[in-house]
Amino acid sequence: DALTDSREPGGARDGRGKVGSGGMRRSVGVGFLGAGLVTQAIHLPALAGMPDQFHVVRVMDIDARLAERVADRCGASFSTDADSVFDDPDVEAVVVASPNALHASQVVAACAAGKRAVLCEKPLAESHGEADAISAAAHASGTHIMVGAMHAYDAGFAAAHRAWLEEGEEALFTQSSILLPHNDVFTDQAAEPASPTPPTPSNAGVSDAVMVRGGMLGLAIHNFPLIRMLNPVVGRVVSAEFVRPWGYMVVLTDGLHTLELLAYMGGAWASDWSLRAVSRTCDLRATFPPSFVTGGSSVVHLTTGDSSRTFQFDINGYQREWEVMYDVVVDGANPPASVDDVVADVVYALDIADQVDRVMAARS
Repeated sequence: DALTDSREPGGARDGRGKVGSGGMRRSVGVGFLGAGLVTQAIHLPALAGMPDQFHVVRVMDIDARLAERVADRCGASFSTDADSVFDDPDVEAVVVASPNALHASQVVAACAAGKRAVLCEKPLAESHGEADAISAAAHASGTHIMVGAMHAYDAGFAAAHRAWLEEGEEALFTQSSILLPHNDVFTDQAAEPASPTPPTPSNAGVSDAVMVRGGMLGLAIHNFPLIRMLNPVVGRVVSAEFVRPWGYMVVLTDGLHTLELLAYMGGAWASDWSLRAVSRTCDLRATFPPSFVTGGSSVVHLTTGDSSRTFQFDINGYQREWEVMYDVVVDGANPPASVDDVVADVVYALDIADQVDRVMAARS
């Protein structure tokens, strides 16, 4: 019989620490590096639902007018200098929502400034060297690092994965399928953008290999922490294709375990973001809401033998991530994913992206 699991979400990364509670309740000061649509349409709405736990202290963006408009909405100061966020003693938690190329250096700088926690949008790093630098900086400072790959904090998947682990199974076939319309379909409903939605960048003059690598580190990476839990060994990339107008098809295998990564974006169709894992006795099927939608967690169906269970909760991964952030900063709780975990996640993604580069280069 199908059962909707309604237990408390708990930590979303099984076996990777506990989310604690207790201690003095207070509001945590947050500083944003980047005032773009992710800040406006994902993080600020999430924080608006937690007014007693967080307040925005400072919003930084190189576009002064944009920074000021976004800061005004949440009663914060604004600046165009990242150091103003690092140097502000009232900022305990830093959100890195800047261009990808700045992520690693800004995470390292936040650690050096002694910030309690950093929530960095994906990807955490663009190279193995950057990943190593983040690991060293975070271990030296004791700063907690979290990544905006929200599915890693999805309570529906976490509950289903705990049940999967009880079966003692390993995934033999895993498929990540992402079918999404343009982001502005969601951002225009989730917020009133403080600046016009930027035009969709042209692919003209950009190689297929660069596009697929961008897909691995910009989109597939949302599911890589989950895939790594199900299938920790990176197999060999046997096929990698760019799909126009924008998408990818990538297949990996080690002879026993197979991973299929699919994506297609750009139209006006309904979204379908799913992850499926099949073992000898289990079939896990998860359907996730789009990033900009606060409509609850994924819906996960887990079939084991003759039984079937359904897992779903009323908060999404980003909301759960901010709950975890609060417990970490205020209560000193261990995060569900350690620094070593989040670095291993991005290394997993980089290993796949590097293989894609080699496979596509050999074919050109």
